[in-house]
Amino acid sequence: MRKLIVLSSIVICLQWSNCVFADIHSVTIGRMSGDTSAAEFSTIIHFTAANDYQNWKFGFYMSRPFVSQQTFNQNLVMQICNASNACSSLTYQTASSMSLPDESAGYTTILAPSTPISLKKGQAYTIKLLHNNQWNPGNYSAVPQNFFIAANHTIYKLASNKNTYHLINYDQGSVDAEINSHITTDWYDSAPQTATGNSIVPAPVNYMADSGMYSLTDGMKIHNLLSTDNTTAEIFQKELIKNLNINTTVDNENANTGIIINKIAPSFINNNPEGYMIKIQTNSIIISAMNNTGVFYAFETLRQLMTQNPKQLQDATIVDYPRFKYRGILLDTARHYFTVKQIKRVIDLMAAHKLNTLHIHFADDEGFRLALPDYPMLTNIGAVRAYGQKIGPMMFLQGNLDITNVSQKPYPDAGHLYKGYYTQKDIHELISYANAHQITIIPEIDIPGHARALIKSLPNSFVDPNDASSFLSLGHTINDIDNAMDGESSFVSVQGYTDDVIPVCTYNSNISVGPQFTQDINAIINQIASLFSGQTTLYAHNNEISVGADEVSANAWTNDKSCQGDWANLTALEKSQKFFQMLADNHSSLLFSGWQQLVQNNDVSLGNDIVPASQVGHIYVWNVSNGGINQAVNLAKNGYPTVLAFADDTYFDLAYTPDINEPGFSWATQFSDTYSALSSAQSASATLNGIVDIAKKANIVGIEGTLWTENIPTFNHLIYMALPKMAGLAEASWSPASTTINYNNQLDWQSLAMRLGCGKTGFLAYLNKTYGIHYRGFPNGIYQEVPVGTLCLQ
Repeated sequence: MRKLIVLSSIVICLQWSNCVFADIHSVTIGRMSGDTSAAEFSTIIHFTAANDYQNWKFGFYMSRPFVSQQTFNQNLVMQICNASNACSSLTYQTASSMSLPDESAGYTTILAPSTPISLKKGQAYTIKLLHNNQWNPGNYSAVPQNFFIAANHTIYKLASNKNTYHLINYDQGSVDAEINSHITTDWYDSAPQTATGNSIVPAPVNYMADSGMYSLTDGMKIHNLLSTDNTTAEIFQKELIKNLNINTTVDNENANTGIIINKIAPSFINNNPEGYMIKIQTNSIIISAMNNTGVFYAFETLRQLMTQNPKQLQDATIVDYPRFKYRGILLDTARHYFTVKQIKRVIDLMAAHKLNTLHIHFADDEGFRLALPDYPMLTNIGAVRAYGQKIGPMMFLQGNLDITNVSQKPYPDAGHLYKGYYTQKDIHELISYANAHQITIIPEIDIPGHARALIKSLPNSFVDPNDASSFLSLGHTINDIDNAMDGESSFVSVQGYTDDVIPVCTYNSNISVGPQFTQDINAIINQIASLFSGQTTLYAHNNEISVGADEVSANAWTNDKSCQGDWANLTALEKSQKFFQMLADNHSSLLFSGWQQLVQNNDVSLGNDIVPASQVGHIYVWNVSNGGINQAVNLAKNGYPTVLAFADDTYFDLAYTPDINEPGFSWATQFSDTYSALSSAQSASATLNGIVDIAKKANIVGIEGTLWTENIPTFNHLIYMALPKMAGLAEASWSPASTTINYNNQLDWQSLAMRLGCGKTGFLAYLNKTYGIHYRGFPNGIYQEVPVGTLCLQ
């Protein structure tokens, strides 16, 4: 018997096998007749109705919007046709108010016939989505999927699988040849492979082997002579017991055997507070560092060596310190939620790679994941999504199209309640764990754009009835204010949202929602910054919050009566920057971080009304490197602490290759692989070379790899996209430029690949053994990213 559940007046099938409306017979996608511009493509979907249905809607997820607004989809035609080719128009369905349950929004598309028609049992139908201009998809991540019919308050799934899809002009043989050529070129354009004498990732500044061996024995002691704080030594002690079955004790006594921790003169490690020196000799291992941070990284190096050589270590002297002070990972928890346990595992992996900053993206259009006691609706509404909820189904990928879903478990779809958020207790637990692993957490909520979940949660504060450039005001607002206007005046975001900006022009004013908006945004900013205090890491700013500031549509607030006086003649970007300047003025104790648009125009110039460098924690440059380098140079010259997150180098959510099965986007590069991440070392050098003033070079503080999760629905998928790319990032951000780039400007890719290994040995085998993770290519190491026969035999 079919099991059903009622969710906000929508009946949802719990056992989809009993609730399948019909199978999708075929989905054909690509450039077709009538697709005139390079960006246009069409989609043809064939299915047969299983029953008679009236008052139906057709929905799906695709990482392309089907809204027609501004330059989006100007030629779009959407129809449903019967077997006789009699066609009816389909219209894009939207909710009439932010306080109502969602229909279409962003990458979620829900269509209905413009005039009522019935679907008849046993009849074949064709859905035509013609001349979308958001670029032709090239892999299964980007095809329309998780199709469903909503009819008579019930949702029915339309099943599809990989055999259902035909991508016009996709040729597997040509793609395989392109991939092979790319891998071969990267390999032979790299510095020649040399014997390193070690398998350490990232490569240390100096490794000098000596004769003799140190035997790893039970009962080994750790003598901490650096300080009486044994916290870091005890972490290492537990790891030795857990992973190597070596029982150890920790004390603060002088000794000449075992592991001895000493103070080092800063000059031995280039005056770098994260540096360390290890001397392995026959009777002892001596660790020298300035502080517990350096000791922690020394232990990470020893763990690698000990795990791969569990009985004895070769005598050697290792001198090591990082190239950059900021070595980061962005984790997007807004699009897909990850548990505290899973984030701790990310912290473990970061620490193993000697990365030190976790930039957590807690809020975006699709979700708000931080529980603030004064604002329960932020998570009651903002952390929940499904059809029939205030926030509808978002980013609901299909499990049988995902290569990382090795067990083929069903993924949440339109009818499943998807939720998750972090309590204050969760955040304190994460901070404590990150502190112990020398990792700083920087919280991020995205405003003034990318703010739809925030707006949906608190519409009375964040929806301005004066703003006719928002879709909300096109005849429908929460206050039922009718703004007679042309739909072409409304904005649309890059992801297809028409209602995801907050009312910046009302800040600090009595105009419209100004008083409530000002009070609430101030309180939210302050409470988040306060929540992340208590961090004890070397470079932590306990008053730092990232506000995103990216990708505001150029047409936002263009028809907003609240934008008076100084606001009136500003562009959307200038309004965004002015808002942040005012926000910073009202919060002088906070450091504001964000993407480059926080202070920079779309070229390299800085805005006029911007947050000063003295009140900025970090500016992240996301543009592709050929434009981003000059942007980063100018930011650094003007005193802004700048982090390089060039999309073509270190956006880890992008696909490894253009193979149809590889998950991820490809808008910035066709090859977002480990070599690409390593090449950020070259981009960093090019950026530094553009700065003449030596003091200003220090404003290029580091490199970040991003894990945006629009297309990352599970933890296994997250690990697949992160590893082994994270090793390339670690090598680029920690190892000296003289190691990563030789005199011919060749990367040390062959060396890194050799240290990553081919499965049974090497750094990837170490990660698998220590943490039980399955990296891309498991269990065969880096073989998928090197030419056949050069390193791995597969």
